[in-house]
Amino acid sequence: MNGSAVYLQPAFVLQHRPYRETSVLLDVFTRDFGVVSMLAKGVRKEKSKIAGLLLPFSALRLSFVDKSELKVLSQVEYVDSYPLERLALYCGFYVNELVQIFVHKYDPQPEMFSCYERCLSDLLLGERIEQTLRYFELDLLQEAGYAVAMDSEANGNPIMTGQRYNFLADFGMVADNEGLIGGETLSILAARAPLEGRALLEAKLLFRKMLDGHLQGRQLKSRDVLAKIIKYL
Repeated sequence: MNGSAVYLQPAFVLQHRPYRETSVLLDVFTRDFGVVSMLAKGVRKEKSKIAGLLLPFSALRLSFVDKSELKVLSQVEYVDSYPLERLALYCGFYVNELVQIFVHKYDPQPEMFSCYERCLSDLLLGERIEQTLRYFELDLLQEAGYAVAMDSEANGNPIMTGQRYNFLADFGMVADNEGLIGGETLSILAARAPLEGRALLEAKLLFRKMLDGHLQGRQLKSRDVLAKIIKYL
């Protein structure tokens, strides 16, 4: 990307913070360049027409100049917005934090970008919010290269609905009578079928274990906030 300009790249703002007196630093999830850090000069001035656009959960098209590790925003076009509210809003911040951690800078992730858009659409509906988070976590792990087969054990044996399983990092699912997840739940996840009751709880425990293994002790601020509101995470 060095020494070039990018025009009208589909993007979402993940995080924004003030910079000096009139500017803003942005972390942006783009379709073709992964997560990009950029400087939006002068957008905090009183007469700025784009400050209100550079917010999370708005689909944008951004043009920027590639002068250094920190890109410089040059143009903004509004496409659509996902006005999340209440619980869905906090879940959206959780999703954004996961993207910032697991999507590499300047790494094209068009499939993950589509998964992110679909997640925001589902959160906006406000239905099956917990299921939306679980399947987004599954998508994220797969696109980040940490996929684990949900329909077979690490040794290749098929998952059995009457058996319980455990997840071993860098290995996969193994049969374990005291395991944290049942074969029925794994089969539901493999089919991307609706998650309800016990399957929701087991999927939550499984993906937390998988994510935490890659976070290596790093705490998710959004998870801590959301955990105080509801026990989805």
